[in-house]
Amino acid sequence: MKQHVYTDGVANISLAAGMIRLDLFHYAGAPTQGGHELPREIDQQLIMPPAAFMRAFESMQQFVAELEKKGIVHHIVPAHEHAHHVSSPNFE
Repeated sequence: MKQHVYTDGVANISLAAGMIRLDLFHYAGAPTQGGHELPREIDQQLIMPPAAFMRAFESMQQFVAELEKKGIVHHIVPAHEHAHHVSSPNFE
């Protein structure tokens, strides 16, 4: 029997006993006022050997590139890469 798994995201990724473990979560409860994020409940764990994790990671990278090319998703730049660089002849 084929099983389908739904998740709202990955809460944590860890390495234990030589296996990669991804804690999958779903949002719990009803939306709150004030724009606060819903509480997360970890409901499943995906466990795989490092080689399988790397194959999955490579597949996801390729798929994300396709989605970006089609304009479906956009690359998110981490906050630390948003540093402003001031160009001034006084500091060159």
